[in-house]
Amino acid sequence: MPPACPLCGCAKSAELFTENNYLVRGCESCELLFIDPYPENVASVHDTVRDYSYERLKIVNRERFYRAEESYFRRWWPEIRPLVADARSVLDVGCGCGRLLELLAEEDVPRRVGIELNSDRAALARDITGCEIHEVPVEQFESRDPFDAICMINVLSHIPSFDELFGALHRLLRPGGDLILKVGEVKRGVQKNDVYSWSIPDHLHFLGLRTLEVVCDTYGFDLHARRRMPFSDELFSRDFWKQPGRSTLRNVIKKAVAYTPFALSVLRGLYRVRHDERIYSTLAVLRRRA
Repeated sequence: MPPACPLCGCAKSAELFTENNYLVRGCESCELLFIDPYPENVASVHDTVRDYSYERLKIVNRERFYRAEESYFRRWWPEIRPLVADARSVLDVGCGCGRLLELLAEEDVPRRVGIELNSDRAALARDITGCEIHEVPVEQFESRDPFDAICMINVLSHIPSFDELFGALHRLLRPGGDLILKVGEVKRGVQKNDVYSWSIPDHLHFLGLRTLEVVCDTYGFDLHARRRMPFSDELFSRDFWKQPGRSTLRNVIKKAVAYTPFALSVLRGLYRVRHDERIYSTLAVLRRRA
């Protein structure tokens, strides 16, 4: 019998593809894509992030990761900035090396707090931002005062329990406060080769086109704003190709392509012909109901 959807509990799901010995299923009700087997122990998922070894997993060192954050937010900060314009307090969940917290300081946000489970990245974020950086899962984090806004940039797909996460968000976000999500959304019929790697099981689930509506109805939020952009626009942006990754050789190739005239435009066009537009990069604001 197929497993129940971790969001809506529906027992009906379609088998889509496999990666790293995990099956990816698509829920027929809320359209969430999720891995099978799905982790049963939330703590073990957090421990994996906390104990990342850069050398063992060939993950870029923290300084290079920070440079990647700089490149990433050159693209996305203009989109995020107006969403936090009125916020006096912001919690950045999965803050990495702290680049978003730095940018929030330039907007004179008085209270800026980060959560980062990986100790190397958390230490660098403290040094760079001077902010409180907590190394506890958001589900366990306590705050004396609620926040005006909570940012989760490319974080949602790493958190296994929707119930525990949104229970915490209700505690931490004031009524009328905004949850700012940067996520991927996929159409029905998405295929494995639509992306180079789905990074499974680091990513546990992926949103369908109507999944956020189900999230809002289930957990007491309103979908205040959503902007969908074709994934190919991000995938073939110059900033994306300039971001340093895990492979030195691939970094050299990526940089060469990024500075070759029209190369990214040609690659974007070829991708769209081959893959259609089945994946979106989405920036969404979920407003907590009173």
